Amino acid sequence: MKLNLPSRLLQTPLRWIVLLTLLVDIHACSKKPQADALCSYTSLPPNTEILPGQGALQVEGATDAYFYVFDKDGKQVNYQSVGKALGLNPGKYQVKLNSSTHYIDIQKGMLTQCGTGTLMVNGTTDEYYYVLDSLNQQLHYDKLGKASSFFPSWVVIKVNNSKMQVEMKLNQVSDVKTGMLIVRGRTDEYYYVFDGLGEQLNYNTLEKPLAFLPGSYSVKVNSTEMKAKVVAEQPSELQTGTLMVKGLTDEYFYVFDIVGKQLNYQKLNNALAFFPGSYQIKVNNTVAAGDVLAGEDHVYETGSFIVKGDNPTYYYVFDKTGIQLNYNALNKPLSFFPAEYTVKLDENTRAATVTKGKETEVKF
Repeated sequence: MKLNLPSRLLQTPLRWIVLLTLLVDIHACSKKPQADALCSYTSLPPNTEILPGQGALQVEGATDAYFYVFDKDGKQVNYQSVGKALGLNPGKYQVKLNSSTHYIDIQKGMLTQCGTGTLMVNGTTDEYYYVLDSLNQQLHYDKLGKASSFFPSWVVIKVNNSKMQVEMKLNQVSDVKTGMLIVRGRTDEYYYVFDGLGEQLNYNTLEKPLAFLPGSYSVKVNSTEMKAKVVAEQPSELQTGTLMVKGLTDEYFYVFDIVGKQLNYQKLNNALAFFPGSYQIKVNNTVAAGDVLAGEDHVYETGSFIVKGDNPTYYYVFDKTGIQLNYNALNKPLSFFPAEYTVKLDENTRAATVTKGKETEVKF
């Protein structure tokens, strides 16, 4: 471009500075913004609906998400759905798409066109996936099987607290597949899922599935444990069995592992679920060996003692070696596994036998 300037404007250093400033301004006004890895700058297509003096922004993507535009002070200026142009005054802005961000430059009469990547997290359960940035800040969440759009970057996918790092690539679909974990059982109890570091990820009732990203996990039911390997697009099933102790009293049975650690307890005539194995069952300190097999119900039966009388006193029950097992008030029964016992009332003792399913009255 040729400038016809008066000759005297060129006669002083100040006038040379004015001239250079004009040249720089003219060059800046005519310079097209430099394209980056995500955005390109082209002339506005005909019939683009913008106000006079504006440019436009269009964010491309494969979903119906919205992008939001913020000015340099962080104030939201406007928003628009992906694939549609948005008129903006010339200037620099920050664009957010599902909380992922990119910086743009809007020029008068020009279209700023930015690309995105698509994330698809698939699963067969009615659950959600969560997307985190590198600082562990949540960007977005959605139901499994529903796609979401992001500006390209590395993100962390979280499904029931299992995690995977995924790269969002420009104009590409990042396809993440979960697997399904389900623990079978006949009781209305819960199973708990842990990662390799022992961190609890989630829990659910027996017979209800959970989705996880592929990996190896530990699953616990009533403090019994099994390992589970979750594979993409496949169900991983574990099977429990049950223990139940029948009785005639309103008491509890207790279940221990083979080294004597208590696992759980329950009222008589109610079942507990466990992974297959050998266990010890206690009722009023009497012990029976119990085995759990996958998919099977194992029932153990007690009988009871009762000592009747009119006095506000107690009777005591001992095993055959003389160890006291428990005591109760007169006219109140106690349950035990079938065996021979000794019952003591005041200074008197009687030998007595517990028969499963029956209440035995011990008379003094």
